[in-house]
Amino acid sequence: MTIINSIKFGSITIDNKTYNEDVKILPLGKVLKRWGPRGSHAICFEEFDEILEEKPSAIVVGIGYHEIAKLEPEAKREIETKGIKLIVEQTPKAVVSFNNLNRSKGGLFHLTC
Repeated sequence: MTIINSIKFGSITIDNKTYNEDVKILPLGKVLKRWGPRGSHAICFEEFDEILEEKPSAIVVGIGYHEIAKLEPEAKREIETKGIKLIVEQTPKAVVSFNNLNRSKGGLFHLTC
């Protein structure tokens, strides 16, 4: 199971590998660079395609240290319609939530503001 080892402003360490950009974590453990088609502060439903393909029971979204990134209402609605538990929190709190979930999970983390 994927573990986030640490988080600090601008970087995240996942399974002992450090990333210096926003990331998505797929339920089977693959980590992808997050590329937001609407920029880093607008999180849209399309960004969850790879995560949803692996059928998670939960998705954790870290919206930044100062909660500047926003999950678009359509994305929230579509994910919840699929019966997936959605957790949206300040990124450091989201990391704790992600690590504490003992189920199939995906994540999307904004690492700055």
